Amino acid sequence: KIAGYGPIVEYLTAKGIGPLGNGREGGDFSSSTLISGHIQYVVENLHPYFMYALWGDPKNVDTTRTLYAKRIPVPFNFYCPRKYVHRTNDLTQSLAGFTLEDSLEFHDVSEFADNARRCLNWIAEKLQDNRWFLGNERPSEVDALLYGYLSVLLKLTLPNNALQNHIRQCPKLVQFVDRTTATYFAKEGFNSFTANGGTGQQQKQHQQNDSSNKSSPNEPSSSSSSSSSKGGEGSSKGKDSSGEQPFYTGQQQDPDDGPKERRKRYILSGLVASVAMIGYAILNGILTLPSERNYGNFIHYDDSGDYDDDDN
Repeated sequence: KIAGYGPIVEYLTAKGIGPLGNGREGGDFSSSTLISGHIQYVVENLHPYFMYALWGDPKNVDTTRTLYAKRIPVPFNFYCPRKYVHRTNDLTQSLAGFTLEDSLEFHDVSEFADNARRCLNWIAEKLQDNRWFLGNERPSEVDALLYGYLSVLLKLTLPNNALQNHIRQCPKLVQFVDRTTATYFAKEGFNSFTANGGTGQQQKQHQQNDSSNKSSPNEPSSSSSSSSSKGGEGSSKGKDSSGEQPFYTGQQQDPDDGPKERRKRYILSGLVASVAMIGYAILNGILTLPSERNYGNFIHYDDSGDYDDDDN
């Protein structure tokens, strides 16, 4: 398994499909330097609040842990959330001077939030009317990093998400997320009309035009209309009443979370936990297995050597 931003980039680069402008095989070193500077600025200013909002805030950590546990296979669903919590604790302790075990009144993340808002405003200013962050025809490593942060902060429903409203007030950021989702993650995310710059009134007008075109007398033959209706039924699956495919926010009903699936997951989790505890007890000497010569670990009092000494 390859997890984490750095290992994924290294793997893709080794396969020859790494980010453009990395300086290899005649790549542009100036572009690589610019990309590295942008990434460093985003990580320094947006990453701390992002990690605290997901894994440090007591109001959000249960929601995030449950969402990750459902999506990560066993036994990684036990390991990965715990690892992210530990990383967040180290981050807050080194940058803000408090640990996640401290009382909530000591969780001063105002500096994290201010840096994150300034970073979001900087991203929106850099994007302007460009399709991608650097103004190129193809996305770069910066776009991948920004989408990872912005899509979660914008679409994930958390009890406490202060940056969600701030992102919604930046149309360029919303359009960037919607456009990237529609281009590369249409099946996993959703396809929004606002990604193409349309407004709500334009969208209603577009839907009215579609309905008028369907009701016009110049319709194709019945066979073509029936085939198109079948195709429309297949494409309309998974869409809501507004015609948009909903982005998974953590609150929708999971089709893989029925009673049978939960029972299987609980049984498998219990077996894994039991095996882990038994193995830990054996390795630390808490539990010992009986040997062949000492069944049941009983003490033998009838030692023949003692009787021989008494006879002498």
